[in-house]
Amino acid sequence: MTSAAAARLGLRDRGLIRDGFAADLVVFDPARVRSNATYEEPRQYPDGIDWVVVAGEVVVEHGEHTGAGSGRVLRSGR
Repeated sequence: MTSAAAARLGLRDRGLIRDGFAADLVVFDPARVRSNATYEEPRQYPDGIDWVVVAGEVVVEHGEHTGAGSGRVLRSGR
């Protein structure tokens, strides 16, 4: 699902689960995913997103943000 987009953007170490690639993963339950954001409270975490791993570091664990600030902005071809 992500390899074609990563290739199109020239992101050579993303889009697949493979040795040497950046570990950017999301584990979710599609039956439970829903947004909790409103116009009054836009910064609400969604339900159903159980785990998020960015550059190999756990950022969301059991649906709760860990406080980790890993990751960086990616630019095409870099």
